[in-house]
Amino acid sequence: MCHGQDTSATASDQIQNLKSKIALTAHRTGFGWRARREIARLRQADGAVERKLAGALEAALGHEAAEEPWIGRIEALREALLRSDAEVSFRDYGVATRLQARRWDGSFREVTRAVRAVCRSSVPPHQGRVLFHLIRAFRPRRCLELGTCLGISAAYQAAALTINGAGRLVTLEGGAALARLAEAHFERLGLPGVEVVTGRFADTLPAVLPALGPIDFAFIDGHHDPAAMQAYYGLLVPHLADGAVLVFDDIFWSSGMRHAWRALTADRRMGTAVDLLTFGICFYNTKTPA
Repeated sequence: MCHGQDTSATASDQIQNLKSKIALTAHRTGFGWRARREIARLRQADGAVERKLAGALEAALGHEAAEEPWIGRIEALREALLRSDAEVSFRDYGVATRLQARRWDGSFREVTRAVRAVCRSSVPPHQGRVLFHLIRAFRPRRCLELGTCLGISAAYQAAALTINGAGRLVTLEGGAALARLAEAHFERLGLPGVEVVTGRFADTLPAVLPALGPIDFAFIDGHHDPAAMQAYYGLLVPHLADGAVLVFDDIFWSSGMRHAWRALTADRRMGTAVDLLTFGICFYNTKTPA
C-alpha cells in the first residue's frame, strides 16, 4: 500500500511537472515574441532609457558567457528545489490560496505545501534573466522586492548587484519559514548580503521604505490583486528615486490586474512602459506632477 501511494504521488508530480513545462514553454514563446516587438519599438524611440532597456531585453534573450555561471548556479538550485520532497508550513497572505488560507473570521492560518510545489510559482528563467539584465544595465543602488518566496527572483537580482560591485537588495516575505529557506539559499549561492524582512507587506513596508529609500529598483510580486498592486504603488511613490525602474509581476493574472496595469501606466509620472504579457516594466519620473 505504501508503494502504491508513492507511485501515485510520483505520477501526480510527473503530470504537474509536464503541465508546468508546457506552460513555461508557452510563456517563454509569448515573452520572446513580445520582447522582440518591444525592442523594435524602443529602438525607434531612441532615448537613453529606451536604448538601455532594449539592450537589457536583448541580453535577456541571449547568452553572455561572463554572466552564465551565476545564472547556472541559480537554475541548478531551482532544479534541486523542484525535486525536493520536503514540506514547508507558512502563513500565506497571497490571493492565489486565499480561500484555503483564510478563516471565516478573516484571520489567516498556516498552510503546508511541498517545496517543489512552492518552487513552481517562482519566476521562470526568462523573467529572472530580465530582472538580472535590468539591474546590470541600470545599475541601481537601492532595490526592493515584494515576494521573496524561495529566493529565486531575489537571487537573480542579487547576482546582478554582485557583478555590478554595488547595491543593496531588501526583499519582503510574508511566510517566516519561506523567508528562512530563502536566506539559506542566498548563503548557498554566495549571496549573503540580501536582507529578508518577514511579515505582511502592509505591516512591513511602512518601516522598510523610509529606511531603504530613495528606491532605484522595485520588483512587485507576491500579491496578485489589483487593489493591492495600486496600494503598494501608492506607498512606494514618496520613496522612489527619479528614473526608478518598477517591475510588476502577474499583470495578466486577471482582468482586474490588466486594468490596474493600464491605470498605472497612464499615470503622468510614468515614463517608458513595456508590457511583456505576464509582467511589465515602467520608469518613474519624480519631476512630473501627478
